Amino acid sequence: MARRIAALLILYAALFFIAPAVQSYDFEEGLTEDYFNYWLEQNVIPNYDTAKIEQVHGTQETNIDYSLGSSFRTDEEAVVHSEYEGDFVIMNQPGAFHMVLVRDGVVTGGYTNSGDVSFGNMSIEGMNRDKLREVYGEPVDYIRKQWKRLKVDHEEYDVFDAGNYYAYFFYDIHENYKANGMMIINKDEVIEINDLYNHPAKEDNEEMHFNLVNATRAEYGYSLLERNPSADQVAYGHSSDMAENNYFDHDSPDGRTLKDRLINGSVEFRLAGENIATGHTSPIFAHHSLLNSPSHRVNVLNDNFNHLGVGIEYNSDNIPYYTENYIQK
Repeated sequence: MARRIAALLILYAALFFIAPAVQSYDFEEGLTEDYFNYWLEQNVIPNYDTAKIEQVHGTQETNIDYSLGSSFRTDEEAVVHSEYEGDFVIMNQPGAFHMVLVRDGVVTGGYTNSGDVSFGNMSIEGMNRDKLREVYGEPVDYIRKQWKRLKVDHEEYDVFDAGNYYAYFFYDIHENYKANGMMIINKDEVIEINDLYNHPAKEDNEEMHFNLVNATRAEYGYSLLERNPSADQVAYGHSSDMAENNYFDHDSPDGRTLKDRLINGSVEFRLAGENIATGHTSPIFAHHSLLNSPSHRVNVLNDNFNHLGVGIEYNSDNIPYYTENYIQK
């Protein structure tokens, strides 16, 4: 009997250590020191302390705060599917735009570009890259998606390990790396997804993308844009053409330009500009990347424009192509 109990204890211990070790193994690079250290940190060494984070963010004053893990009803709100397990509920409040990530009626994260909104007491109010790294420590190099590791090392945003959550902070590289966006995601929302590119319905991604542009314009003091259905169709046509014919350019392979596409789509305009992006896993990442690009930023933050068309399409590998058509009527 004693031997049987000992054997069961050994088996349990083996499963406890082997399972996470296998999960942390990189099948391309092997058992590297980085992956071994990550496994130790996640499964053996308790290293997450919220005291400093709570102290810093506790001094910030936010008008809207969501408790992570709390219940949330979505009866009358605009809901869009996300690249994660849950859905985003768009809360388009003036000066306090945010999207609450909800799964099975529970808040599992959220996104905001407003310092007046916090998730789990975390906020971007008064924060920049240096301050955030002082509070959260070194950003992680990768996050886990089932058996895969997704590298997240990027100049335009940091990802921090916040216990059961990943905390993304986006930066405006043109304004001394001021934090201009935050996304908090329960790790289960990411870990349970195997594919690099999830593919919500394009209509949901387009709705999110349009709201992100207007939310940024509001935060930076620019007038809001009206969505233009005709420009939507032109933008979608260009995204679809790029996705189908495997190119990435403002000019089509047959020589058509933005002006040609707008005229052919019966879009009235006095001034027009176009932003395109690809490879980003969601409109959130595409939007912040475009805002940091000088040639695209001039369209996003331009008071001459008053209408916007958004079109998104996936190619055969589910990689999204994004097109924004800015219009002055």
